[in-house]
Amino acid sequence: MFTFEEFKQLNSSKWGSRWSDKEMEKNYVIAIQVANNYIEHFGTAKEPKIGDIVEYADDFHVYYGASIVENLYGSEPKVCICESGHSFTTGKYFQTSGGAFHSWDKERLQYVGEATNYVWTWGCNGAGANQGINIPLKVNKWIMPYDNKAVKRSQVIFKQDGTVHITNSDEWTWYAHSFESRRAFEAWAKYVGYDYYMDGDVAYSPQKIVNRCWTENVPKPENGKPIKVLANARIHDGLVVTEELCITEWWGNVHRPEPKYGTYEYQMEMKEYWKYRENPMGV
Repeated sequence: MFTFEEFKQLNSSKWGSRWSDKEMEKNYVIAIQVANNYIEHFGTAKEPKIGDIVEYADDFHVYYGASIVENLYGSEPKVCICESGHSFTTGKYFQTSGGAFHSWDKERLQYVGEATNYVWTWGCNGAGANQGINIPLKVNKWIMPYDNKAVKRSQVIFKQDGTVHITNSDEWTWYAHSFESRRAFEAWAKYVGYDYYMDGDVAYSPQKIVNRCWTENVPKPENGKPIKVLANARIHDGLVVTEELCITEWWGNVHRPEPKYGTYEYQMEMKEYWKYRENPMGV
């Protein structure tokens, strides 16, 4: 069971708590009662039940924090799993908002241990704006086995004008990387170890593309390869770190004075910008 301090921290922000100490104590009593109701009503047996956490994948995503929710389809022995939801509960009754919802056979779930499901209920002041409290329920965790390398975490789009763009499957609204030509893309892919395969006119990869920066508080990676990185409309001498499921391009987010317009330094920076803007290998 969770302590009062753990509950207080969960229901506070960096700006403090909206609850008085007396209200927080009342809320803690409510939260403990909900947690006890859950155990009494659903038990602790290692079998799939409402509230349990499930990890599974589809063609494009891995859902690490999906959960078993109220059965919207009414068919046993299936369970209803929500990809990304937040459940209201009394410990006996669940109502989940979010989505999407899927019906799966219980037999597909394999027990892997315990996890925490963060649910909510109304606090000591009853229903109303900002009156909900968060509760950490101790639950079982299940996995539906999947092939990590088969998940399409990014897609390569080859445009008719010759440009190439990469989108991450969880960030469809913007490009994770762009290239002025297929030659520029292929040179970059070979250098960084981007593992992709063609499927018709597009390509897919199990690797996601990430752009990060090192700062005074975030250390510069020690295992990267040098590469030109476009960030904040400037070219940086960055690093690329390649992992099995992720390629991260790093750059230094440190103060670098901008050269004055028309100076030699300005001309050199603009020359570098146009060379490497969508052609990080400069081919």
